[in-house]
Amino acid sequence: MIKLIRNEHIKIFSKRSNRILFLSFGILCLLLALIMKNLLSSSGNNESFIDYLLFSTNFLFLIQFFLIIIAGSIVSNEYDWGTVKLLLIRPARRSKILLAKYITVLLIGFCLLLIYLILALLFGMLLFGFFDLASDFEMINKLPLIYLNSLVEVGVMATLAFSISTVFRSSVLATGIAISLVLTGRTFVEVLAHYKIDWGRYILFANTDLTQFTIGNRPLFEGMALPFSIIILCGYMLVFLVSAWFVFCRRDVTV
Repeated sequence: MIKLIRNEHIKIFSKRSNRILFLSFGILCLLLALIMKNLLSSSGNNESFIDYLLFSTNFLFLIQFFLIIIAGSIVSNEYDWGTVKLLLIRPARRSKILLAKYITVLLIGFCLLLIYLILALLFGMLLFGFFDLASDFEMINKLPLIYLNSLVEVGVMATLAFSISTVFRSSVLATGIAISLVLTGRTFVEVLAHYKIDWGRYILFANTDLTQFTIGNRPLFEGMALPFSIIILCGYMLVFLVSAWFVFCRRDVTV
């Protein structure tokens, strides 16, 4: 399994377009820091490292887009390149190959989130200076929850794109659908919540933001609770993964 996962990483990072994608991710993090620096300077407010660090969490959703591109192509590219038959004649079973690809996607998502945090800390210290841990502890204390919630959202959307890529063998379709849902899904359920349409609580995007259950926040739909959202998310991810497994392991391969 470890060898399969290592091979998947090699294939991803050996692709020029993916290297450009990761480079653009780092540049984007730098641009966010510079924009925040400029906004604080032009508004006359005191420049604060902690303000930037919290400001940067508003753009954690961008990680989903980068990971969706990876997840949406990791299986479909095997068909596009005509390498799927070579992949499946290996001693490893199809389910093991698919699992290795899925674990690779999740590992890359975790790494992107970690890199985003490291770059936010680095650029924040370079542009805004260090912070006082004692005085800023209460605000810093919010970060683990925010990043943990983002990790859940990244994992769910990566699983969706991975499933679509496997079922339809199209990276364009997987990427397009997943990104469209990220951009519109939350707005759609907020509209349903506004008009008190209760069945909206069962929609995926009504449950991806687990911070709605923290102290001081109000759930999107009345009566929703953290266990309910966790069960809904697990149910959706199970459907995504079972669909991908069934199609990849049972379908005849034609290239």
